[in-house]
Amino acid sequence: MTIDREIILDLMPLYRAGLASGPSRRLVEAWLAEHPADRTWSGSAPADAQESEGFAAFARARRLRRWLRRLYGIACALTAISLTTQLHFAGGRLEWARLVAIDHPLAFAPAVLGAAAAWTAYFELRRRLR
Repeated sequence: MTIDREIILDLMPLYRAGLASGPSRRLVEAWLAEHPADRTWSGSAPADAQESEGFAAFARARRLRRWLRRLYGIACALTAISLTTQLHFAGGRLEWARLVAIDHPLAFAPAVLGAAAAWTAYFELRRRLR
């Protein structure tokens, strides 16, 4: 099977955006190794490819996915902080457990509000990406 230049040009926006699958990435790299004269346009995608709607959509999706991962981590961390629990043991047995936020509501209010905001932003962004 021969791979022509048009197929490589179709794969190049995915390759440059880092969204190409492993086999596609290896195919583009092998083709570029065999055709060193075409390295000039592989170093930077052609202007029309950069401005194309498809390339912009891939770049936007990648950026939104990155934000989605960040929001998820922030939301989980703030939720865990909000649920900090004090455990009291006596005689080797758990005697009582209590949320620390109940005793110190002003200290934990920013964490609770931040967690609520992060979860809201996460689910809204996730809904938009579907």
